[in-house]
Amino acid sequence: MFLLLYFKKKSILNKIHPDFKAPLFKNQLFFEFISWFGRHFKKQKSKIIPGTAPLLVDLGAGENYREEWVHVDFYTLHIKFWKKYKKRKPDIETDLRYPLNCPDNVVDGIYTSHTIEHLYPDQAYRLLYEIFRVLKPACWVRIGVPDLKKCVDFYNGKKMPGFAYNYKAEAISNYTQNWGHHSAWDAELLSKALELIGFINIKEVEFGKEGIDKRLIKEEEVRKFETLVIEAQKP
Repeated sequence: MFLLLYFKKKSILNKIHPDFKAPLFKNQLFFEFISWFGRHFKKQKSKIIPGTAPLLVDLGAGENYREEWVHVDFYTLHIKFWKKYKKRKPDIETDLRYPLNCPDNVVDGIYTSHTIEHLYPDQAYRLLYEIFRVLKPACWVRIGVPDLKKCVDFYNGKKMPGFAYNYKAEAISNYTQNWGHHSAWDAELLSKALELIGFINIKEVEFGKEGIDKRLIKEEEVRKFETLVIEAQKP
């Protein structure tokens, strides 16, 4: 009887979506250990240092590398025999839940895409404040996030190109809980947060095309269908 119920459960789970799993404690513990180790023993690697050229910073860059940019991402251990760490190293290694290791008013432009949704709301707001602090006056930030409005439109029956979900609730679950997401954003919330922090000229802009500072247009085409892009200026 037990085996029958077990295989029946497995059969159902293969048909129902979403089917992503809860994070494993050992993975969370390992993540926190890397963060602790990096913050205490790799401080030099976390410094964002201004130079003679314009300082353009991508926070949470992933694999979106471009010349003349400073790419910031989470700490790596770079164990040679571990395939996971054979990817390109970020220029700066840090944990974005903590203050940026960077002086005030030195950065010429900041781009961050599909990053702040991985932070809890209070952590995301602190990061937005840090962005405000390190930017030079009159300079811009460009932020891309999964757009909750697009997801809700899909749920409400609107045809949304790129939304390959079997069930409407699956889209909501993926946007708000899967891929390590801890916060959800739309234009209203992100714009208000930027305004309260002190940014001006806050505007939703067209993915991959529109923007006051053209240097900051750095979107990856594969994310177009789901992404909201907001730009804002430090006074």
